[in-house]
Amino acid sequence: MDNPMEALWRVQLSICESWIKMWRNTFIMYDTVIEQQAKLLNHPVHFRLQDIIPDGAALTDKYGHRCHDVDVDRV
Repeated sequence: MDNPMEALWRVQLSICESWIKMWRNTFIMYDTVIEQQAKLLNHPVHFRLQDIIPDGAALTDKYGHRCHDVDVDRV
């Protein structure tokens, strides 16, 4: 017959191990959040050196492609 104290010891050990793993994962996720927030608040490394006329309408264009279609001689 098994010793009841040994079974209780195994249960307590498994609870303690799962608690430690849970806190370890929590701190890893918290560290990831802090890293992403630091990247978000940093100054941009890459920036535009020249103003490029866009090829077509895109979500990144301010006015799209139609602002360059105006013919001044016909207006």
